[in-house]
Amino acid sequence: MFNEREALRLRLEQLNEAEVKVIREYQIERDNIYAKLRELDRPSSFNNDTKKDFRTERKTESLPVLAELAAQEMKSYQQQQMQTSQKTQQQTSPQASALPAGIPDGTTRRRRGTARPGSKAAKLREAAIKTLKRHNAAIKSSELQKEIEKESGLEIPNMTTFMQSLIKMYPEVKKPYRGQYILEGDISTETEKQ
Repeated sequence: MFNEREALRLRLEQLNEAEVKVIREYQIERDNIYAKLRELDRPSSFNNDTKKDFRTERKTESLPVLAELAAQEMKSYQQQQMQTSQKTQQQTSPQASALPAGIPDGTTRRRRGTARPGSKAAKLREAAIKTLKRHNAAIKSSELQKEIEKESGLEIPNMTTFMQSLIKMYPEVKKPYRGQYILEGDISTETEKQ
């Protein structure tokens, strides 16, 4: 079955192939430039046969360099992947959710990128939580969208993006299956806190 993970993996392979192709093109161009420079630096006593031999010799030398460059690129890419995965793990860990220095206990600080209370996004989120609370089982994304829009009177431009941001804000909202959402646990929304 072709899913999003498989599509992303395929795209990464395509990017790696494109990277290697570009590296090869640069290597060929670099080899041509070096050959021209050597040709200009040589005394005119050499004949054309020695030039051809030198060029083929240079091409065989450049292949290991190309493989080495590709290996370095892969290594740096893997290191970047590991760093981003470590950052996401740190963000989701309980220690990362501790209050930053300088913020006293009992006060909350609004996360960057979250909507202000009373905004369209906040109203949509509140309607989504209420709707999910009413349903005991997983609800289809299309049905959830209709109910949220009906309750809030606002339109959701992109349901997937909206639900991804909702899940980030409220980890209790889960996606058990493709296109279905459920609320596991209790959530108190902004209006219920007041």
